[in-house]
Amino acid sequence: MSLVAARAQSARAVLEDALQQHRGKVALACSFGGAGGMVLVDLLATIDPTVPVYFLDTGLLFAETYALVARTRERYGIEAIAVQPEYNVAEQAQRFGNELWATDPDACCNLRKVAPHRRFLADYDAWISGLRREQSTTREHVAFREANENGKIRYAPLADWSAADVAAYVAEYAVPYNALNDRGYPSVGCTHCTRAVRPGEDVRAARWPGFAKTECGLHTSTR
Repeated sequence: MSLVAARAQSARAVLEDALQQHRGKVALACSFGGAGGMVLVDLLATIDPTVPVYFLDTGLLFAETYALVARTRERYGIEAIAVQPEYNVAEQAQRFGNELWATDPDACCNLRKVAPHRRFLADYDAWISGLRREQSTTREHVAFREANENGKIRYAPLADWSAADVAAYVAEYAVPYNALNDRGYPSVGCTHCTRAVRPGEDVRAARWPGFAKTECGLHTSTR
């Protein structure tokens, strides 16, 4: 068995466990920014393509991200669910101040990502994430399965994968991915809070540039 096949088999086992334990009550979160999420979409399509796939549509995503959502629909027949915040960008500016992402990025992420995610998961018992331990020091202890204080369970089938593992799988199975990944953006979030990674930088260094913040808040717990 090749290394790619072995890695795929391991991740597939975690996915199958999630689906077996939470049939009809589990969904796959894909940012359509990093290639890892697309690996999970590809694997899930071979197991059960009816499992919901969703993304946090903040209204501030790159055109390349929306293009990948469309490519995913064409390739897999999956209509990703766009989970949107309570307020659009103009309404947020009116209520909380213009360009909140530049003055209080934690508050902005809470409004546009964390709160909508929590509302969406109210109808589910578990969710599947593309988190990997290698991605940053804040993720180095990510477990394959983790429950939070409210009983929601996060599965991370790629927890022990390296970037090389992801790249190898993408190449082997011609998995579509965000065009920005080839332009120095290994991690793609909102337009105002993402830049290209510079040589020698951690992959998360290009998120929320100018701030110590490296996580949106979704992964500080399973939410």
